Amino acid sequence: MGYSTKAELIQALANALSQGSPDTPGTLVDIFTVGKLVSDTVNDTQVYQYIKWADENIDAWFNSIYQTPFQRVNRGSYDVAVDITAGDTFLILADATRFTIGDVILLRDSSAALSQQLTISDIPNDNKLVFSTPITNSYTAANTKVERIRYPDPLPKMSARLAAATLYDKHFAAQVEGNESNYGKYLRKLVYDDAEKILNGAIRLIIPDAGLMVGRRFYNPALDDVYSTRAKPEGKFFGAE
Repeated sequence: MGYSTKAELIQALANALSQGSPDTPGTLVDIFTVGKLVSDTVNDTQVYQYIKWADENIDAWFNSIYQTPFQRVNRGSYDVAVDITAGDTFLILADATRFTIGDVILLRDSSAALSQQLTISDIPNDNKLVFSTPITNSYTAANTKVERIRYPDPLPKMSARLAAATLYDKHFAAQVEGNESNYGKYLRKLVYDDAEKILNGAIRLIIPDAGLMVGRRFYNPALDDVYSTRAKPEGKFFGAE
């Protein structure tokens, strides 16, 4: 799995793919159905290939500072609102708005030492998460947390935007414009701005271990060579003995 998900890539494409309805000219298509056009044009294998290429670019930008590929980190813990029964394929949270389809979560009961990693397959409302596999144990809401296991921000957003820009230019804009679209350029600019902030230290990536930082961001090798002075060893710079 890449730094971003198919759902995030489609979200980055949605506004760019808005179009009029062929049945009722002059009427715009509902924005919530726009993303479905992607499945009519490219398959999942192609989508994940674009995400892979975007991730490789991201790794290349930052591998002089951080050990790549990046690892997932805990991006927050959330309270479970309703007890969970073994075999359930969903759970209810007080607030599920921060999650995205394709996200990986860790379901953890601190009192019973139970845990399970799950992948979100659907988010039907602001409180419910649906998973691709059933939950194997029962959990009480009072002792259970959902941990959002995700790549450090803003990497998922950068990956989705860069992949969406390449996909859009090749499969949609190229049919009309024959070159990079303005929307593709806009997405790339957003990605490059985030990359610049990371390299400049304005954005600090959260990493699970300090040992994964392999470079010195503000190190200047020229400072290793200092100017010589007239002072003798063990002597003083100013004044006389």
